Amino acid sequence: MEKSLDYYLSLNYPFEIYSGEHELGDAFLVEFFDFDIKASSEDFTEAIEIAHTYLKEHIKRELEANREIPNPNEGRRFMKHRVALAAYKSKDFEKAYSIWIEEAKFKNDQAMANLGLMYLKGEGVEKDYSLAKDWFEKASSYDNDSANFNLALMYQTKIGVEEDIEKAKDYFRRAVRKNHTQAAFRLALILLQDRQNLEGVKEGFDCMLKAAQNGHAMANIQLTGMDKPLASNVELNKHFRAQTIEKQLEIINDTLDRFIRPILLKDGGNILLIDYANEPEIELRLAYQGACVGCSIASTGTYEMIKGTLEKVIDSRVRIYIL
Repeated sequence: MEKSLDYYLSLNYPFEIYSGEHELGDAFLVEFFDFDIKASSEDFTEAIEIAHTYLKEHIKRELEANREIPNPNEGRRFMKHRVALAAYKSKDFEKAYSIWIEEAKFKNDQAMANLGLMYLKGEGVEKDYSLAKDWFEKASSYDNDSANFNLALMYQTKIGVEEDIEKAKDYFRRAVRKNHTQAAFRLALILLQDRQNLEGVKEGFDCMLKAAQNGHAMANIQLTGMDKPLASNVELNKHFRAQTIEKQLEIINDTLDRFIRPILLKDGGNILLIDYANEPEIELRLAYQGACVGCSIASTGTYEMIKGTLEKVIDSRVRIYIL
């Protein structure tokens, strides 16, 4: 989309609404975080509408002057955050702390999360797990993914709190919803410990795949098939592909039962069909059970055996992921 006035107005610029705490008395004050734009009115809805009108006029002027316009969360507050981040990276913790403690007053959730990290690690401040947790919880109330991830780690590894795996999973899930790669990997490891729980294995598989697709090295090692490109210029099995998804699943499950599971069961293993899709491409997600879990042979030779067998039933234009 062209970066026009309509484009920038379609972006979700964050703003805050204040009331009763300012010189405006009982009026409502609206402030956009990325711009020096404020509007007020005694009516709540009108205050928001006026602020958006001011925003439109401001962006229009900036475009006419050919000046750069920030994306959401990259304006005034973000610039200070970058200065603090640079200070932190150069180990000027005092400067970073002084900026983030001020930014936290403006409800900057990333500043809150960073303060939590400083107390967690004892960087520029005395290590204090209780204060770290407090800052993470404040940032978590704004759904900050970094804060949620660190709270999950605290509950998973008993850092300053009692171990609570259910709380850890909850915080990991919140971070995963914001596409946090490390959270996806760690949540997958927890959920995949019990491979008899089909619902948990399915969620764990989704998390591991998400982490692998985001480039997590260990997730790519765990999930066999990520390095296999989708075959092209192959003859498709039109008969199989013309079947309903129910019939396709029936054929696949029959293949697993007759040709694959008996081999795995001999060595104390097994395999689960976790998920199947036939649009836009055919994709199978399978999970090992028993002795196959973590076996190095399963990730190489066994995978090729399974892949080759299924390709004979379908065709070679299929994605097969096995965990």
